Amino acid sequence: MTLKNINCLPLPKWVYDLLVMFGGLRKLEVVDMDNVGAGNVDSLVVFEDDYLKHRESLLNALKSKILNTLVIFNTHSFLFNDQVLAEIDRHSADLDIHIICQGHFAKKYNNVKVHHIELEEHFISHHFNLLLATKLQEMKNIEKTFLVQMVNKDEFRNTVISGITSSNLMNDIVLTVKKGPGVTKNLMDMHKSLMDYVKEEYKENPQIFPALDSFGGVCPNFSLYEKPFCEVVAETKNTGAYHLTEKTFRPIAFRVPIIFLGSKVMYDSLNEYGYTFYDNQFYKCWHDENISLVERVNKLVSFMQHIKEDETAKEQMQLSANSNFQVFWNQRKLYYYQNWNQIFDQICKGKDISRVVDSIYSRCNF
Repeated sequence: MTLKNINCLPLPKWVYDLLVMFGGLRKLEVVDMDNVGAGNVDSLVVFEDDYLKHRESLLNALKSKILNTLVIFNTHSFLFNDQVLAEIDRHSADLDIHIICQGHFAKKYNNVKVHHIELEEHFISHHFNLLLATKLQEMKNIEKTFLVQMVNKDEFRNTVISGITSSNLMNDIVLTVKKGPGVTKNLMDMHKSLMDYVKEEYKENPQIFPALDSFGGVCPNFSLYEKPFCEVVAETKNTGAYHLTEKTFRPIAFRVPIIFLGSKVMYDSLNEYGYTFYDNQFYKCWHDENISLVERVNKLVSFMQHIKEDETAKEQMQLSANSNFQVFWNQRKLYYYQNWNQIFDQICKGKDISRVVDSIYSRCNF
């Protein structure tokens, strides 16, 4: 039997490497749309931008059986609107379409095969970051209860920040709020400066670079984490389609307790992953969309006041943080590798696709 490779339209290098490394593929054969139209392609991987660019041609190739399997690599779940996803789902009733999605769409679909991955979680779980997390625990000298670090770029964050800063908690908060069009650029410039230093100073230890680069393009400020007990976390998107970012996984990886201000579906996803959070009836209120955001922020302030005053609450939060630390560095890391294997088991099933693990396993027979 002659084993085949999956084809792809040109992919970003990091996506190609990711699919080969974790998908267990020997390689991906790069083709263009002319190859697809000529019927020379059986299974095809496309990046999200290329799907949107060639969407009509790709769906026509599937419907005419020129193409049998389409895999869409989607790193921004909010890039595909409901119209695009509904169209994919409609065609998936009869066609073999897969979406490898970093994050979650705003609604569930019945037919398309969606495979969820958490890239930020995995990238941060680099062994050097575990060493940094261990060092942080040694350097901890708690002086305040809360850390709040946000870029004030929308009404949600503005309401949260206003509610917190107008409360009597301000003396117990390490607060870094940034606002303005140049904020992200300034942060990334500082990150680049550090990365340039690391590349030059630690040439013999290249693994440091991907570890520090895993935090969304901005290195963590460890001096901020040494003094507060817990962090108030607001994600990049807190409603609708979403993916969890370094904002959530950074404190979890550092064994820092958090108050998570994402939506209920985001909170439920974290629970499904095995992460738990001290509640005291706060999250039921926070997730109630019938209550105005201003009222929910008032509940947040009350919850924070409770944490500040109650040592038992702090103990429970730290126990959750300790458990989340173990889940992050052990269970979820194991799940990540198994999940990739299962994704490509489904994609490659019955297609005589060359898988590295099968080949190596069969050869380890002396």
